[in-house]
Amino acid sequence: MGESESFVENKRFGRYLRRAREDRKLSLDAVEEMTSGYPDRVTKSHLSRIENGSAVPSFGKMFALSQIYGIPISAMAEQFEIDLLREIQVVDAESCSAEEILAELDRLKLAGNYHEGLALVTAAIDAIQNDRSRANDEQVENLRLYQVDFLAHLERYELAKVYCEQMLSGELSSSGQRLRTLLCFVICCYRLKRYTIAEMALEQAERELDNEEHPVKLRATVRATRAVVQTALGLLEQAIKTYKEAISLFLEVPEPFETCRAQVNVAQTMISAGRPENALPYLRTALKRAEQSGYDRLRALALSHLAVVHFRRGDLDVAETYALRSNAIARSREFLTLVFRNCFYLRAVARERGDEDAVRANERTLKAYLSRVDPELPELIEYRAELEGGAR
Repeated sequence: MGESESFVENKRFGRYLRRAREDRKLSLDAVEEMTSGYPDRVTKSHLSRIENGSAVPSFGKMFALSQIYGIPISAMAEQFEIDLLREIQVVDAESCSAEEILAELDRLKLAGNYHEGLALVTAAIDAIQNDRSRANDEQVENLRLYQVDFLAHLERYELAKVYCEQMLSGELSSSGQRLRTLLCFVICCYRLKRYTIAEMALEQAERELDNEEHPVKLRATVRATRAVVQTALGLLEQAIKTYKEAISLFLEVPEPFETCRAQVNVAQTMISAGRPENALPYLRTALKRAEQSGYDRLRALALSHLAVVHFRRGDLDVAETYALRSNAIARSREFLTLVFRNCFYLRAVARERGDEDAVRANERTLKAYLSRVDPELPELIEYRAELEGGAR
């Protein structure tokens, strides 16, 4: 990135910090005074330079600001990282209408292009803030919901949660929009292991669902979200039942993408519950739909789950084929957790065959991705235990 591009990104992050300060009705003088007790004090002149993009805050100053503004430092760091993603934007948000941007975001979501989608939606929101006539309230809310969804898929849960809280603290255009935002908030909380908050928010969503007539799709989404939380809490059989209810509702709409996603999720839950054979019909149906419709992430997930099922059945050749097909998608789209999982089983297949070269090749990938994937992934937990056992 060139010097001028770096300045632009710093300026965007500076604007984010200025909005955070102004939202809390704090002056530059007030921030300087409030940070005086921290090891790395933020003077008003330096904060002004940061907000104007001519300076970048150190970690110490970021920590002080995060405490003063009440924003987790991880969310601030994620925001800084998001601003750096702007360079991959391939659609000019300035020249497109809100309808065109929303249609493109939907395409990117279905394909699993989350980095590209996040870059576009963030640029679009900035453009609309500069010219509010470009979109109505509901369109702005939909853009923010896409932003939260992309952040969550990229495992930037702290920042996604902050955005949900900002939306929920204001007036949304409809009860349906509030309900969708509340469900996004639930997902962020459970991913951050704040299970009590996630459960409370989900119960609130279910109450609001019962208090007013909502579309079938939204009812199905609430059931699918409930199943996600049940899975996280280890209530696998309950989650399987709830997923099936969600699938029936999605089919009623019909809603092909959400149906496919719920089928992949229920299959994964069945595998975790020790019922891999029951997962096969769902995976085959989901894979066919994903291939026909270009749902690349769901296709990669279904292929990976099929690899696991066939490995456990002892069908090594079939398991290897599915894992390689999944990796062909996952590597190009940077679905890192999927790549790790596939390589974990490819290494296991290679061990069964006595192919030491393949074992070493997949071992290198596992070590390279060790700190970059979902720490709750069962294969990662097993691999870490293996490494720790070897160290002893």
